[in-house]
Amino acid sequence: MKKYLIICGTILLKLAAPAGAAVVIDDNWTTDMAIPEGNPVGITESETFQNLSSAAIADVSVNLNISGGYVGGLYAYLTLQDANGKVVSEILLNEVGTSSANPFGSSATSVNVTLSDSGTANGSLHNATGNATGTWLADSSSTLGGTFDGLTADGTWTLYVADLDTGGGTSVLNSWGLEVSVLAVPEPAGYGAVAGALVLLACARRFALHRSSCRVRI
Repeated sequence: MKKYLIICGTILLKLAAPAGAAVVIDDNWTTDMAIPEGNPVGITESETFQNLSSAAIADVSVNLNISGGYVGGLYAYLTLQDANGKVVSEILLNEVGTSSANPFGSSATSVNVTLSDSGTANGSLHNATGNATGTWLADSSSTLGGTFDGLTADGTWTLYVADLDTGGGTSVLNSWGLEVSVLAVPEPAGYGAVAGALVLLACARRFALHRSSCRVRI
């Protein structure tokens, strides 16, 4: 009896357990695009996705690999126009290191980072010193989750980067990437309950047959 109860209980727990988020985009793109100095027009690079998932975005991380010129002059943001026509943007770089005391910002010449809401250990990339690597929070007053969560991953993702200063050398966008997770699509209402009931009936029938066979052997 104990054996059957354990098996049935395990099956029911698996049916009841919620599914986690699923990664639908995990890509990096080599671009090797020069970023003109002192030009707010900058550069853009877009990637379009279709038929990924109808579920809402749960998490977004962005990889940036830029080198060559002073980081303190760089301004970058990520825009999503999703399949439902909604358009949102999130700032990624905002002239790293600039302040009232240091209007030119960081003199570092590269960033090779992942920008993620999980980058709390390093904090905002705006405060990075030297050539930054690892995982950081975006150089923004908002969060990636607060901007993109709830939209669909299907659509066009566009990265914009500009060098607003002159004299620091030409920066190059070597590559960039995205990791996007979506919420698991819930089961249709009542499906879990029906499946659970069927499991219980099957287990009860098996247990009854087991007890009957024991009585015959006695």
